[in-house]
Amino acid sequence: MHKSISILIVSLTLLQFSAHGQIILYDILLAGRDVGELKISPAQAGGGSESLRVEGGINTVFYDVVYVGENYFEKGILKTSMSSQEVNGKLKEKTKTIKNQNSYQVIYADARSVPKDNPPLIHPINHTVTSLYYREPLEMTQIYSERFGQMCVVKKVSPGTYEVVMPDGKKTLFSYLNGQCHEVRSEIVGISLVFRIRPDSLR
Repeated sequence: MHKSISILIVSLTLLQFSAHGQIILYDILLAGRDVGELKISPAQAGGGSESLRVEGGINTVFYDVVYVGENYFEKGILKTSMSSQEVNGKLKEKTKTIKNQNSYQVIYADARSVPKDNPPLIHPINHTVTSLYYREPLEMTQIYSERFGQMCVVKKVSPGTYEVVMPDGKKTLFSYLNGQCHEVRSEIVGISLVFRIRPDSLR
């Protein structure tokens, strides 16, 4: 798809979400049991820029997990992103991505071992894991994982359903209905993890 057409589609989609102006909520199900919620804030768009934010919380007997993902785009191009995860009140991992003139700088602000010999990032980045909750990855073959600081392979497996292979090898399915993400399905140590949109959040 031509870049100008791609940016136009992104802009129109973001205008739709901004006009909708509604917080989107997903129930988080672990092995079929409700363990938390994911909140998708309305896209803040204007003047050629837009901000995206997702925030989720999972509470189980052993773990209390809080995840935050933020993106800032200008004219459809990622300028900065942040991904953080706290477990039981302590920071587990945090990754920041900053666009320089012709490349991206990835900063790992946690005790995680820094990946070595990362493949170069596509420049510019137009689609991220966070933005999958805002728009369907039409014509996309790769997106950016703000958490890992690496690109992910995206493959359409059926109408409205896409498989995303994360840098750690885990596969996640994103399903869309009329362009809106309504379910995300993956696994944690062999246990199914599902993010399912609440009926009152459907457009």
